[in-house]
Amino acid sequence: MVSMKRSCPYCGRIHDYAYQCPMKPRPSEGRRDKQIAAFRGSKAWKAKRKDIMHRDKGFCVVCRLGLDGEPDLVPADSVHHITPLSNDFEQRLDDNNLISLCAYHHERAERGDIDAEILLDAVSDINT
Repeated sequence: MVSMKRSCPYCGRIHDYAYQCPMKPRPSEGRRDKQIAAFRGSKAWKAKRKDIMHRDKGFCVVCRLGLDGEPDLVPADSVHHITPLSNDFEQRLDDNNLISLCAYHHERAERGDIDAEILLDAVSDINT
């Protein structure tokens, strides 16, 4: 007997039809995802993002401080939550949890290639 296979929408792999993929979000995660998505479109976030970009003078903090090599002035593309929203939604508008980054450093920070403590220290240096 041949088992039915299907393409998994959560991980992209092919599984047996009855297989429960561990990448499938749990119901509570779905609610959190909706809450995060709503926040990202909110006026409060847009205003805070603008404030943080102004605080960081519109430049990537990692580049400007030379944390990844020689100091350089590279325009920031985004504001990064050092502690992810999925881990602590209460810090979503905390200035000490937000940092302006270029696309390259934002991607590295999201992957965890840049330690959160380094980013927190950089924000602390800016605020003093």
